[in-house]
Amino acid sequence: MHKGVILLVKADNVDDATSQVNNFLEPFGDGDVWDWYVIGGRWSGTLNKSANTFFKKAEEHFKAAYPDNENPFLTTKMVEEQATALQEIWESLGETSTNPYKRNTYNNLGDEDDIVRLSDCISVVKEWTKDMDKEAEEQWNKMIEAKKEEDAHDMSPYYAKRYAEAKYDEFCFDSNVYDTVNYTNDPEEALKNPEEWWAVMVDMHN
Repeated sequence: MHKGVILLVKADNVDDATSQVNNFLEPFGDGDVWDWYVIGGRWSGTLNKSANTFFKKAEEHFKAAYPDNENPFLTTKMVEEQATALQEIWESLGETSTNPYKRNTYNNLGDEDDIVRLSDCISVVKEWTKDMDKEAEEQWNKMIEAKKEEDAHDMSPYYAKRYAEAKYDEFCFDSNVYDTVNYTNDPEEALKNPEEWWAVMVDMHN
């Protein structure tokens, strides 16, 4: 299962931000949170200032190109058939790199717009920020419901673990945005001085 997370670090440059992210993630390997990860991955380009507009225009293009398609998911074939049009949409927004749909999602160093200054992607970070108190409440309710079910495979311990992670504001597979300096899922402190921080998009698999 893939999960995107934006890690926030205080760094001097891209190389420093990359190093800090790798150092931060190392203790969470071997399945504790991830079994492998890459920078960017399936979420490559999300931090780019043109991303939201691009994805909206791309969605409109796909609807027009495949008016009879009832499947809400894009197929590899559809993306390949529309490769030229997608790149033209991307470049019409002033971008010169490869559009997000055609990137190598296994490039562990990501693309140049997968590590950017926080001041350049504040809106994305705010959109991705998750209310962990609400998350904890949801996991608690799932745990209670799981205990009520007469099932040989009791899922309540799984939901209890997820509840504890959210309740104690831990870095976990449910994290969307995580401040690696203050160890919190709340980016409030970083957003006070965004020019001093970098946002790094990470694709985790577990």
